[in-house]
Amino acid sequence: MARTDSSHGFTAVRTEGAILPPSFLLDSVSTLKAKNQSGPDYGLSKSLSLRDEIARYWSIARDQFEEYEERRGRIKKSGRSMADRDWPVPLIKTVLGYEDLEHTDPVHTEDRYFHLTHRACERTVPMLLTQSQYALDKADTQFGYEGRRQAPHSLMQEYLNAEDSCLWGVVSNGSGLRLLRDNVNLTRPAFIEADLETMFREELYSDFAAFWLTAHESRLRPPDGSPSGCILERWRQQAHKEGERALDRMRVGVTEALRRFGNGFLQHQRNERLRGRLESGDLTPEAYYEQLLRLVYRLLFLFTTEERDLLHVPEASGEMRRIYSEGYSVSRLRDRALMGRHYDHHEDLWSSLGILFTSLQRGEPRIGLPGLGGLFASGHCPDLDGAAIANRDLLEAVRHLGYFGLYGLTRINYRDMGTEELGSVYESLLDYHPIIDVESKPWEFKFAGEGMARKLTGSYYTPAVLVNELIESALDPVLHAAIKDRSRDSQDAILALRVIDPACGSGHFLLAAARRMASELARIRTDGNSPDELMRRRALREVVQNCIYGVDRNPLAVELCKTALWIEALEPGKPLTFLDPHVRHGDSLIGILDPAVMRDGIPDRAYKPLTGDDAAACVHLRAQNKRTGRSVQGDLFDEAGLADIAAVQSELVDLPEDTIEDIERKASSWRDSYQNPDREKQSLHANLFTCAFVTKKTSDTMNLVPTREDINRLNLDMIMRDGVVDHTTSIVHTYQFFHW
Repeated sequence: MARTDSSHGFTAVRTEGAILPPSFLLDSVSTLKAKNQSGPDYGLSKSLSLRDEIARYWSIARDQFEEYEERRGRIKKSGRSMADRDWPVPLIKTVLGYEDLEHTDPVHTEDRYFHLTHRACERTVPMLLTQSQYALDKADTQFGYEGRRQAPHSLMQEYLNAEDSCLWGVVSNGSGLRLLRDNVNLTRPAFIEADLETMFREELYSDFAAFWLTAHESRLRPPDGSPSGCILERWRQQAHKEGERALDRMRVGVTEALRRFGNGFLQHQRNERLRGRLESGDLTPEAYYEQLLRLVYRLLFLFTTEERDLLHVPEASGEMRRIYSEGYSVSRLRDRALMGRHYDHHEDLWSSLGILFTSLQRGEPRIGLPGLGGLFASGHCPDLDGAAIANRDLLEAVRHLGYFGLYGLTRINYRDMGTEELGSVYESLLDYHPIIDVESKPWEFKFAGEGMARKLTGSYYTPAVLVNELIESALDPVLHAAIKDRSRDSQDAILALRVIDPACGSGHFLLAAARRMASELARIRTDGNSPDELMRRRALREVVQNCIYGVDRNPLAVELCKTALWIEALEPGKPLTFLDPHVRHGDSLIGILDPAVMRDGIPDRAYKPLTGDDAAACVHLRAQNKRTGRSVQGDLFDEAGLADIAAVQSELVDLPEDTIEDIERKASSWRDSYQNPDREKQSLHANLFTCAFVTKKTSDTMNLVPTREDINRLNLDMIMRDGVVDHTTSIVHTYQFFHW
């Protein structure tokens, strides 16, 4: 769901995770602009003012907190512990209106134990209320079963995920209070949290008002006994609709940014070399467009990692971070994009971006940046890196990427950007075909052919609900079976799994699968503690590095999928994972799955006439193929040859990826494995075989279509027939064969 930054800002109330209402909805709630916010909606009589009642409950809550603080001090000196009835029960029951709050026994199921303490709202809202000595994210035997340690937050989340009759739950230790929701398929936690101690100690009335309006009993009361109809759930659904409208605006914004970048570089007076390469055909409009996309992907990556505070090495000092923020960050560009005085014809902002990109390629210790490689590797945007663009054009493009007009001009919160946003970008980009109009003065970069590319490439964005259903039905059973297999360590069992999407698109399913596997891996490693962000990212990085594979026919989708995986699996201080062997370009439906099918050479059925074929040409080719007899077999696809391929791939997976030097060694090994003569010969063999099936058979192509004779010539290292290899190469380029 698209998220925006809060225009008001709260110190002691926040949302975490995309499954819950975004911050701009909290703003609407706090200003009474959301639906169902009249006094009667909160259980008040019509004669009472809602704002006055909030002020009254603020006074009551402050008195309760002061009594709690005094009592806690006395009890702490005596060595005793406080009971939950001291706090936060009075807050929840009296201030928030949960009058039917009642104690409950722990819940036992067939294989689980849930240490719940209370229920409310007709018993549809479970609660775990404990004391401040127990941190919400730290495991303790107090909340586990038979000696198992578990954190209050993870216990409640597991219960909500397992219990169909409950959607929302509450955990509190007096210091903080969280509203959690059923959240079975997300790795990152999702909740609304109020820092009660900060709220009352610093007397943050506006935060209390937002908290009271959001967490009041009337928001979770189930109409007709159904939690799915409660007001908070309706607000959540409204937030998703707002998010969809935000996504529509993001699509427009990214398209406009690409257009602005395209024309900004194309029309700059210093870029004669760029225009010359386009004019000569050395650089096609499509290749130019791909470099523009990579530039946008870089900015999306930086917007996200800066806002999540993931870009610097862990040991970077405050001074390093300050220098970066003030001199090189993309966030500063987004701020400047709102101020017209920076819209000049100088080029200093692009120069600073160039320094940033170069620093992220190899690392820059002076400002605490690690070497990332990947998206920032040299040669990724060669024609743009050596070009110039005016501040005016750069900032206009950044403004389109950083803001959209939802309520005025709204800043996009990339911190919580998920695969939905990336999928939306991917979906919109496939709608356009780039054109460079050399007749206009100056030249113009624009798009044409809207709506056709997706149909031609078979690319469609998969809704989250379908992805989640696929995770539950296909991945979860395999994951659980692997963990329960006592013959191996559970962590190794997870990392030994392989998940592949043969039409991966922007990586929506692959990311969901990686998150699900990483969540299980982190849970095992923390032994009941709620894993922190670093632990989750470390697990996600390992899963992506070992388990995730995808193929797509559209090269733009392949790059976008890599970018999504890089954003989600970035571990501070580590380079981007090497994904070339994992996310591949090609048509997964056309190619060799099992080399055994080529054992007897090209079969005669490859020359069966299809639409567009010449029957006489097919008869001639079939006869020629028969005359050759069985193909002479080389040793490339025998058991030993295949074992060698498997060994090389296994060694490649096992290579470390902890430094940029590790990544470069891995990339070099990958290139060497593909550029050796045996591998090239294997590839040509498979291409000849597949080409015989898909190429049109006519009088013009009859002498170029591969037959068994060509396979024999290849295996015997003989000179190939004239034109056959070139024709096959052309067909491969058209159909994008992918040999598994």
